[in-house]
Amino acid sequence: MTTTCSRRRFLACVTATAASALVAYDGHAAAPPKETGLSHEGLLAGRAGFQPRTPMSLPKEELPGFLSREQLALHYADYARLVEQLRDAERALQQGVPDAGTYAALRRTQVGAANCVLLHELYFTGLAPTQVEPPRYIVGHVVEHMGPWRSWLEDFRQCALAAKAWAALVYDPYDDRWHNAVMDSDNDGVWIGANPLVVCDVSAHAYSRDYQRREDYVAKFVDHIDWDEVARRYRAVDRM
Repeated sequence: MTTTCSRRRFLACVTATAASALVAYDGHAAAPPKETGLSHEGLLAGRAGFQPRTPMSLPKEELPGFLSREQLALHYADYARLVEQLRDAERALQQGVPDAGTYAALRRTQVGAANCVLLHELYFTGLAPTQVEPPRYIVGHVVEHMGPWRSWLEDFRQCALAAKAWAALVYDPYDDRWHNAVMDSDNDGVWIGANPLVVCDVSAHAYSRDYQRREDYVAKFVDHIDWDEVARRYRAVDRM
């Protein structure tokens, strides 16, 4: 999947920033906000990856019958590059960016990469090596929020085939409902305030080593959702 700005283009942006250092907001670069928090707080507390900005380990190196070792390794390498792109963007912002155009590009890169890093981590950690029966707790919530189980499942499949980047089942605490969502890029189609429960990467880099057709990949994906992890995610959000 492509993010807002490729690494090569990003480095060119930084170079351009240095060359145009005399062009500033009101004659000087504003001091950037820290954008830091406590590593022991948040929904990902105690879990490697998103905070601090380091790549988490690949939870499962192979998913027999679904994704090969080679496919997962290629996908993970893309994720690791995105973590580094996010770190590059945040370091550049912390140093202060005097050029308005470069600042805007860095902010767009930051949000696109941050979304993509988190979505990849939710994707990788949400995969099960074998089929997991959804607990009654999850089935009850799906039926409450989405209607019959098979109806939800078929709609999720349609989302995964329609999306250009991601399909997700999300919980929106603002309206206290679950929704299926389609994302055509890392920052397009985001359901503001919603928390992802099931995340499916539908970009070609997620499956093209093992599958010629997205339909076959999606059919296998829904059989490898780790519903125990989905339940953990929802309980974590529900307790907040």
